[in-house]
Amino acid sequence: MESTGVGVVVFLVLFFAPALSSVLKSIAFRNRAAGKAVVIRAKGTSDVRAGKGRQAGKRGRRG
Repeated sequence: MESTGVGVVVFLVLFFAPALSSVLKSIAFRNRAAGKAVVIRAKGTSDVRAGKGRQAGKRGRRG
């Protein structure tokens, strides 16, 4: 009896492994992208605070 239950569990794990792997990769990708976005936003706010933003008083485009 117990070997049948173990066999069913093994079958289910092997059957759903590719889909679960895909979901985990997607979650990891989103986490990395969110982390990169936070870093980019933090760099932008630190540049503004340090006075490295756009210079005031310029008119028009250069070119």
